[in-house]
Amino acid sequence: MIFAKALTVPAATAADSPIEAEIPLAVGIIHKIEITFLDGPENEVHVVVKRPGLHQIFPTHEGSIIGNAITVEAVLDEPVEESPLKVVVQAWSPNADFAHEISVRVHVLDRELLHPPNETVPLIQRLSRAILGGR
Repeated sequence: MIFAKALTVPAATAADSPIEAEIPLAVGIIHKIEITFLDGPENEVHVVVKRPGLHQIFPTHEGSIIGNAITVEAVLDEPVEESPLKVVVQAWSPNADFAHEISVRVHVLDRELLHPPNETVPLIQRLSRAILGGR
């Protein structure tokens, strides 16, 4: 399932007062997050994605994601199994002269699809995962 939210980040939004938007999720595993910056912000809009009350999940380090006319993706393995079943997107743009729109998509898959309960995975699946990536 893909959960998405578009946000408008007002000009001159301070880092210590970011705009926030919640994206409700389903139980499963967050396996990918995408942040799309339309043409225009010239790397002035900063974005982070957090599990409320838990930790920042994108980027995985301290800091933020910036961009211009690009979609930035991260492949994750973040379980969403109990409350809160959501992520919080925070964005700010202290040096921007105009409002900018971004979109955030969170891909959640069922745990059994990413982590089959059977330890003996057939050879073809192991080869496919080794070649194409994934777990």
